[in-house]
Amino acid sequence: MDPILITLIAIAITLMAYLIYYGNEINKYWLRRGIPFKKPLLFFGNSANVILMRKHFVDNQFDIIKEFPNEPVIGIYDLLKPIFLVKDVDIIEKILVKDFMHFIDRGFPFDKQNPFDVNLFTMSGKEWRAVRYKLSPMFTTTKLKTMYGTMADCSDYLTSILDKMDESQDVDLKEYIGCFAMDVIGSSAYGIDANNLSQPDNEFRKMGKKAFDFDKKQLLKMIIINCLPKIARLFKLSFNKPDVADYFCKIIRNTIEYRKQNGITRNDFLQMFMTLKEKGNIELHIKDPEDDYLETDTKLSVENFEFTDNMMIGNAFAFLNAGFEATAANILLNLYELSKNIDIQEKVRREIKKCVEEADGTLTYEALKKMTYLEQCVKETLRIYPPLPFLMRLCTKEYTFPNGYKMGVGETVFIPIVAIHRDPKIYQDPEEFRPERFNPGEKIPSCAFLPFGNGPRICIAMRFALLEIKHCIAKLLMYHQYKLSPNTKPFRFNKKSLFLTPADPILFNISKIK
Repeated sequence: MDPILITLIAIAITLMAYLIYYGNEINKYWLRRGIPFKKPLLFFGNSANVILMRKHFVDNQFDIIKEFPNEPVIGIYDLLKPIFLVKDVDIIEKILVKDFMHFIDRGFPFDKQNPFDVNLFTMSGKEWRAVRYKLSPMFTTTKLKTMYGTMADCSDYLTSILDKMDESQDVDLKEYIGCFAMDVIGSSAYGIDANNLSQPDNEFRKMGKKAFDFDKKQLLKMIIINCLPKIARLFKLSFNKPDVADYFCKIIRNTIEYRKQNGITRNDFLQMFMTLKEKGNIELHIKDPEDDYLETDTKLSVENFEFTDNMMIGNAFAFLNAGFEATAANILLNLYELSKNIDIQEKVRREIKKCVEEADGTLTYEALKKMTYLEQCVKETLRIYPPLPFLMRLCTKEYTFPNGYKMGVGETVFIPIVAIHRDPKIYQDPEEFRPERFNPGEKIPSCAFLPFGNGPRICIAMRFALLEIKHCIAKLLMYHQYKLSPNTKPFRFNKKSLFLTPADPILFNISKIK
């Protein structure tokens, strides 16, 4: 046999033997630590069913948690990466709120040279805190009111389209609501009238949808970024698709340049980014108690902080991502639950009608704010179908859990939001849709409801998202009644998506209210 071939075979066998040894050593990590854990598969950890798309990510987590019903902290393996899984709400409150200084970062790779990595979601440490401090005034009550008219215009067009539907027709609302959400975020974030509802095949809509296409290539990138961050940085891998990122980058840059040259201003996020870059701050108007969640836990000095072009582009793109898919999905799932529970739908409609009549027949910002039962329905939908099924935090300062387990710097903690939201110890009959869980007098542990996270890293755009969801639901229920078509299949998670999206179309029968 050729000596070179023998040498290559020997190297391959040695390398394979080392990889097997390395994988087995990692799989003993939790055993050595004395922490209860789910037995992993070599190289796949506890993620084999997700990688092979046999199960949705959430279902896989449920299976693991059921094996340890009385353990507050579990050791799991994300491929070759050991992770703490925490499901006790008191410990979660410590991680997200009380002991936040030990868990400041989310743990995602962060490349300052890549504009789409420079945003609040991925930034870390002092840079994140400084940017958060500077961007908070963008989401105050005063600012949201200035954008409300945009939502109203978009919802008017949506209802005019649904007016044309025949009651006997099976309607898949996913695309219509997706176009509505894209129109709202396009106008609110970029100042662009993309007209997705009237032209659903336009490039803006196509690129927005493509940003959330989760195929095998995206799965591989996610694995490398999460488990092999050094290799990800070496090859400059990003969660974002290059063509999608380039498209929106060009739109943002062109819009900024056009406004500067023509002296144009608009009430949108992009204009506030431009103001922040030019003046160093955004004017803060009269403070509203509802704005308290925007405050950080630090008095970090930001006098020398520069808001760069990359930060402007990165955050504008991040707002698009956060404001499109998750918001549209929640509106759709709200209608799904209200269509399954017609009595609840009618109760919400009566509240909407009453508040609108008191506002002289107009769905105003103030009228919407009075719709407490509608908000309870929205929260209950967010409980069952949270926008993100999990939270991740990176330990930035050595930490000891209440039960004595120690966590070192650089280790990751995983918080399974869906499992917490559907825990029967917290929510009785958790699979049932009960808006009354969120009655004003009901007490829910602070970290038992986490659709937008909690603590200093709570979603900065939370109230914008809630406003958009509530407005759209109110407008749709004002003019139409929604029933589930008999052809709608039982709900199951789409295994190809990290979000809680339905695997099958949700079909509605829509009738106009006379």
